[in-house]
Amino acid sequence: MENSRKILIADDDPMIRRAYRAMFEAEGFAVFVAKDGDDAVAKFAEHRPDIVLLDVMMPRKNGLAACAEIRESDPLVPILFFTAMPTEATLVRGLGFGADDYIEKDRSPEEFLARVRAALRRRDAEAESSTPVGEVLQLDDVKVDFTTMTAKGGEVDERLTKSETVVLRLLAGASGRVLSFDEIFAALGGDGYVGDANSVRVLVHRLKAKLGRAGNLIVSSRGVGYRLVR
Repeated sequence: MENSRKILIADDDPMIRRAYRAMFEAEGFAVFVAKDGDDAVAKFAEHRPDIVLLDVMMPRKNGLAACAEIRESDPLVPILFFTAMPTEATLVRGLGFGADDYIEKDRSPEEFLARVRAALRRRDAEAESSTPVGEVLQLDDVKVDFTTMTAKGGEVDERLTKSETVVLRLLAGASGRVLSFDEIFAALGGDGYVGDANSVRVLVHRLKAKLGRAGNLIVSSRGVGYRLVR
């Protein structure tokens, strides 16, 4: 039930903190707030919230650095950036630091709540169908551990984001079949995932880069989607 959900909101603007606290408390969330990146990391360690909302530009430690540090301590907690300037560069940088999604601050409260709930549903679904410890995918000399969300082997030593892990598991289970952009959207949360086909291309490009030469096994079918060849 949502009244057991804990959410951490980090923003250096006190008016925004008050507004979002009121919005989520009205929906039954237990709300914790942080005024900067350092405060966010400390509050996360103290309260272990179910989901984290981070402003990108904050003093002392920005949202990107705070996200990376939180992700190191918890590879599964949903992390969303919210920003007043949702440029593509911010999106790519933010998701590269381990976040799951982003949302503009001027979106309606209804959409904001829907996106948070979608992220929580994805986390719950993953928890219910958790990968057994030690389950791995071997791609050439790279071993991907879906439990720890890591890729290691040769010159590769990378931590994957949750979105990257979801896509790679989907590709591995498709037995070489081309997965459409719609199928990938559905796996990432359907309407709860922000972006378009280009967003998926950015995500897959980043995943391929993390896998090194093994990333060449993820092949694009122009205008349709992707498949994994092994």
